[in-house]
Amino acid sequence: MTMNKRPLLLSSALVLSSVGSGLAAVMYFAAFLFYEKALPSIEKFTNAETPELISRFYMLALGSIYCVSAIGIVKMWNTQKTGFYLYLLAQISLWGLPLIYIGSHAFSSTNTIFTLLFIAIYSLFLKRMA
Repeated sequence: MTMNKRPLLLSSALVLSSVGSGLAAVMYFAAFLFYEKALPSIEKFTNAETPELISRFYMLALGSIYCVSAIGIVKMWNTQKTGFYLYLLAQISLWGLPLIYIGSHAFSSTNTIFTLLFIAIYSLFLKRMA
């Protein structure tokens, strides 16, 4: 499947996922590296009941998972079916890790909806991937 034959919906989803996963990986790794300086900002945007649960390890884990997601996206750009499975694994991990690490306060219905939407879009085109 070349760029000329790639459906617009798939191309759009890949672009949005690339930007989202790439920026998220960079931001979480930056938060890991500069944790002490980033902590006030992290606490500002965190659920009021959970800031003490967010650690450097948590930032590193999320950054790493977003890297796996980005690798999956690149593989899907190259029409490799393994990319879908890497992306799926990463998205399930990104959905589950906050629930396991922080608890039910970390649940986001918006995140769940978008995760399911993008997985559904990619699964529609799974047959076109090698």
